[in-house]
Amino acid sequence: MPRASRVEDEIKAAFSDAIVKKIPGERGQFDISVDGNVIFSKLNKIGTYIERFPDPGEIVTLLKKAL
Repeated sequence: MPRASRVEDEIKAAFSDAIVKKIPGERGQFDISVDGNVIFSKLNKIGTYIERFPDPGEIVTLLKKAL
């Protein structure tokens, strides 16, 4: 969960009114959704070309594009 907490901190720093929910998944699942639309998925390779966690700042960049 440390990586998820890092991403949560980054989101809250960039968007003070953001509501972030961490929901435990299975098999190393790590998804980021905005209004029900997935903008990053580690396992399904949405927003990435390989199965990986996001780099620092990457999710904030994707969120800005999505909003």
